[in-house]
Amino acid sequence: MRPVKKIALLHDMCGVGKAALTNMMPILSVMGVEACPIPTMLLSTHTGGYDSPAVVQIPGAYIRSCADHYKEQNITFDAIFVGYLGHVDMIDAVIYFIKRFPDTKVILDPIMGDHGRFYSNFDESYAFAMRRLLPYADIILPNLTECYLLTGQEYQITGNHRHVLTLCRDLKKLGASDMIITSVPKDDCKKGIVLYEDDAFLYLGNGEMLGEYHGTGDAFDGMFVAKLVLGYTMLESVQASHAFVCECIRESERYEYPEREGLLIEKTLRKLV
Repeated sequence: MRPVKKIALLHDMCGVGKAALTNMMPILSVMGVEACPIPTMLLSTHTGGYDSPAVVQIPGAYIRSCADHYKEQNITFDAIFVGYLGHVDMIDAVIYFIKRFPDTKVILDPIMGDHGRFYSNFDESYAFAMRRLLPYADIILPNLTECYLLTGQEYQITGNHRHVLTLCRDLKKLGASDMIITSVPKDDCKKGIVLYEDDAFLYLGNGEMLGEYHGTGDAFDGMFVAKLVLGYTMLESVQASHAFVCECIRESERYEYPEREGLLIEKTLRKLV
């Protein structure tokens, strides 16, 4: 029996500007979980505030070869996390990887947009392709914008949670199972979280007004996946992730430094030990 849990991370790697694997890996390590990075894209920086980064797209053949090699070596994972893929061609390769580990829990963050629109390098064709991954995921972690993009509906900021519940049910029809939806507003809370598990709907609000930083979603994902594989419930995992991200933001707001450098997680990680 392995002394630690092991997670495969299919996500992008940024050299500067804390995001993606750069955020998730240290969080998982501090939480006592082995992080196994399988890069889907290499970037000199993340894409927010650094003009045009140097980018290398990892071919899908690499992802497939990783899966085959792991199977040959009898390597198993306690969970597979799928994050930023970058291009449509990667979808088939990720499905191939997941199918090689049919009994492994899959967590998908369908990263493609925010604030009501696609990120600059994505469009409707990417959302259409991303839908193919939904039936393979045990849990999805979209923000509210990505829920609209996945369902093909026009984005609207709404505090009416009956409408958000309808979005959840529409995602279920597309093959999704349980889901955590971030950036859901309600009344004075602009960044609440919806937990939709076994067709039960729960809203978790936050009355505290905090700033926005690059990499916040990745920090949330890292803590959520860590807690989940350590045996915590979805609700407990969400609560721990939310608390950790809020603490990181409070720590970040104590300093004056360029926002493009991302969420300041280093000083907060020590509090987890």
